[in-house]
Amino acid sequence: MIKSNIINNYNNFLTYKTDQIKNLINFVFNTEKYNNAVVSIILSNKEHLNKLKKEYFNLNQYTDVLAFNLSDNSCIDGEIYISIDDVYENSQLYSESFDNEFKRVLIHGILHLIGYDDKEDIEIKKMRRLENKYLLNFNKEIIKLKC
Repeated sequence: MIKSNIINNYNNFLTYKTDQIKNLINFVFNTEKYNNAVVSIILSNKEHLNKLKKEYFNLNQYTDVLAFNLSDNSCIDGEIYISIDDVYENSQLYSESFDNEFKRVLIHGILHLIGYDDKEDIEIKKMRRLENKYLLNFNKEIIKLKC
């Protein structure tokens, strides 16, 4: 069973469809043959993710997503932190909708929890292929940012 919850630590200008986000999470986990996971999605800002990156990775850099698997067994117990600031900036930079960029980042975080990595070029390409695959199969709008 996949259990997920969404925590909005960003602001009230962010609206999202909890059921649709959970459907996307379930879709990725189930397609990847994972059926036992507990995941918290924390929607935050770039400063918070930068602070986490410094604390846990000793890197002073901004990032759009951080994923932590808190379990040491086959059941995933994870947290995915998403910087809404970076999602918005990337959507503008890549001429992508905010919704699609958010879904890509969420999928990316889930793939990290499952065990995919993106340190080498070949790993990055594999993750991009999977992100695109899941984006093509999930076209429902799930989030909006009112500016």
